[in-house]
Amino acid sequence: MSDQHQDYNQNEHNNANSDNKSGYHIKEHKDMHTPPPVLIILIIGAIILASAGSLFLRNRLAQTQNPEFLKKIQSGLSFHLVKDQAMAAVQLEPVDAQTELVLLQPATKSTSVMYFKVKKEPAMQGIHVIRALLEKDDMGNDIVKISLDPDGARQFAEVTGQNIGMQLAMVFNNQVISAPVIQSRITGGEAQINGRNVNLILQGLQTAEKP
Repeated sequence: MSDQHQDYNQNEHNNANSDNKSGYHIKEHKDMHTPPPVLIILIIGAIILASAGSLFLRNRLAQTQNPEFLKKIQSGLSFHLVKDQAMAAVQLEPVDAQTELVLLQPATKSTSVMYFKVKKEPAMQGIHVIRALLEKDDMGNDIVKISLDPDGARQFAEVTGQNIGMQLAMVFNNQVISAPVIQSRITGGEAQINGRNVNLILQGLQTAEKP
């Protein structure tokens, strides 16, 4: 066999090996970019769960961010500093009609009626509420979370900062929902309304939802 023929065969062999190697690399490259079936299933499952969670969130927000409910909050809610409280209104006399009010906290199945003598001028009014969400606390009780506009947030921070240790009555339609003791200055424009008479606000929600 001539040297020229040997070189030709050698080149042909090298080319074949090169093609085989190239084919191997191409196959390996494809294999590396083909996700395993389990991964595909996990990705699809994550997409489905994310979609379901997003739908649930949109539905919940649609229920809790009721524009009519927000209007009820804005027009009916106010905050008053408490001067005294008693189980009978007569126990709160005398009352200065110019500067004081006596408001009722309705009885529940487990509590009696309570009366509060409060400052007549509200420490803050509901008009500053820009968002009201109906939610549940860790015990499953209804709560209303509110967000305030900048002026309301400033007022709320001032009132709570200057009256630590005093009660702040949360009043809806002239009835006391709750009157927690101010523990610290509250900033950020966020507040939570809870207590035994949150149902007074929920009645407002039900009324707002009626056609």
